[in-house]
Amino acid sequence: MNALGSTLGSSAAQLASWSECNQQWLIATIGRLRARMEMQAPKADVPGCIAAEGDLGFVPALIHCAQVFGLSSFERELLLLVAGLELDSGLRAAVAALNDGGSPRATYGLALGLLTQPHWDALSPDAPLRYWRMVEPDPGAPLAQAPLRIDERILHFITGVAASDARLHGIARHVPVPAAGEITEAALAQRVAQSLKRDEERGPIVMLHGEAHDPSAKRDLALAAVAELGQPALWIAAQDLPVEASELAMIARRVDREAALTGVVPVLAVQEGPSESAALGFAARSQCSLLWLGPWNAGLQALPERRSVLRFELPTPDCASTHATLLSKWRRASPTEQDDETEAALGRAAAQFHLGSATMDDVVDGLVAAAPQERSQAVWPAVREAARGGLDALAQRIVTQVAFDDLVLPVAQIAILRDIARHLRNREQVYRGWGFGDKHARGQGLTALFAGESGTGKTLAAEAIANEVDLDLYRVDLAMLVSKYIGETEKNLKRLFDAAEASGAVLLFDEADALFGKRSEVKDSHDRYANIEVSYLLQRIEAYRGLAILTTNMKSALDRAFLRRIRFVISFPFPDAPARERIWRRQFPARAPLGDIDFTALARLNLAGGHIHSIALNAAFKAADDSGRIDQVHLMQAARAEYAKLERSFTDGTGGGQ
Repeated sequence: MNALGSTLGSSAAQLASWSECNQQWLIATIGRLRARMEMQAPKADVPGCIAAEGDLGFVPALIHCAQVFGLSSFERELLLLVAGLELDSGLRAAVAALNDGGSPRATYGLALGLLTQPHWDALSPDAPLRYWRMVEPDPGAPLAQAPLRIDERILHFITGVAASDARLHGIARHVPVPAAGEITEAALAQRVAQSLKRDEERGPIVMLHGEAHDPSAKRDLALAAVAELGQPALWIAAQDLPVEASELAMIARRVDREAALTGVVPVLAVQEGPSESAALGFAARSQCSLLWLGPWNAGLQALPERRSVLRFELPTPDCASTHATLLSKWRRASPTEQDDETEAALGRAAAQFHLGSATMDDVVDGLVAAAPQERSQAVWPAVREAARGGLDALAQRIVTQVAFDDLVLPVAQIAILRDIARHLRNREQVYRGWGFGDKHARGQGLTALFAGESGTGKTLAAEAIANEVDLDLYRVDLAMLVSKYIGETEKNLKRLFDAAEASGAVLLFDEADALFGKRSEVKDSHDRYANIEVSYLLQRIEAYRGLAILTTNMKSALDRAFLRRIRFVISFPFPDAPARERIWRRQFPARAPLGDIDFTALARLNLAGGHIHSIALNAAFKAADDSGRIDQVHLMQAARAEYAKLERSFTDGTGGGQ
């Protein structure tokens, strides 16, 4: 049943539905019109074909159409005539007889001669029937002799058939709205709904904006607001709108017509780029209330005909709201099951990850499909994977099994690394639960600087932290983010951090001095924009709710202002001989076939851990192709090759050479 079904009155209560009421009324009304045509009686001698609305007890679709578009009595009967010719063979025969046995189609001249209270301007381009594309004369003939045809969408509406406008296919589509119990941010949705109901000649444009990093956040709030109104939603993607002005005007008018007929609320989804101009053109031509989902466009305040533009900011999701929504979705999906362990696991995941509604649905669907005894353990991996979003396309994910016990570093450095893991694991509890972040919203980002020579274990330490807190680690390739075009670097960084926010991932900026170096003296526009890039990056890193790790071989090259924003600074020393021996011993897996190896002699090689790893791996391949056992000779051969790569004499630091 469509929206008109709510208008059923007591006199129609015995009928099965509004559709049956409407159908019986339409058949009877067409019958009265057919009788008039068959009698060919003068207009003054017969009553009007359409019964008065007050006598019905319900509102037929044709009457509703006449009311919302302001049709006169003549225009109502004209609309009934062209609709009846599509539905009633007897009416077609009567019209054919009036046309001397010719065409069964009605002309405007025929209508002027037989219908009630005729007026010539009923089919002018600006009159309702033509303006709203309800009735059109065939082109090429004088208006009085041109056969008339009814628009297919209007015919379906009058007959009570649930159908959409074929001219809007591929551009606008009806989307379901959430049920009352599924609406989040209910208070904000009610405020948006009240704004949409403002009584103005042209409906307001209500814009939903904010820094919410979930792309479905605006959609969910928009549909929740439409649900509060009790109306259907019509989704329009700006990139699907035509560019040509006349086509855009036709689409806007047909959307307005749908809004008038069914109460549908258009939701216009706008993305940055070329489609913004089409969206602005649509807003300029439409008349009904409109929900605008997308970036602010200054052109909205300079439309040819002034419209109210109301803006609502989406709140940034926090742990509590994420937890409440995720728990609600889980309980609706499994209403008969009580699983405290799974609910507790969902709470832990909500404290770390900021999930959008669509992502939560995917997580819940996966948990429902899992075995009951495995669900609590499956929560964290499922949420972690779902929260990655588009981050894989912007940075390199590193899969690691490295633990703190695998690191060969001084005790002080290991202690700081463990502190970083504690901060990352408990930040929500301290900042939100204990209130430490209530008065200091800024500066809650967690940033660490790892400084040391190449191969001293900086990347390995980042892997150990990520593994300790069970989060993804992404290495950021600065070469892919930095652009020579002004403003592009900032856009790339914004996409990176927006994607990373939901995942809570650990970001590793290798060789950070390439971008985070000292800001240069401004000598030209390139220097000025380079400094803007650094400043923007400082702001995003400071606001990032996860952990950002910066590595550098040259700590002195970093901007001092940047260093002030770093919570942890760790120097990775070059390993001494005892440390190098421990590193050598940890290079060989338990299954590796070892021969006679002098680890003390190997430790005298003045190399960092990264180079030691390369030597051990190279030696293993040599052994696999030789004796099948890794011996000292293989390691020394690999060491000579590593020294040659470093352009160093093999006797350097060995205490005598080999």
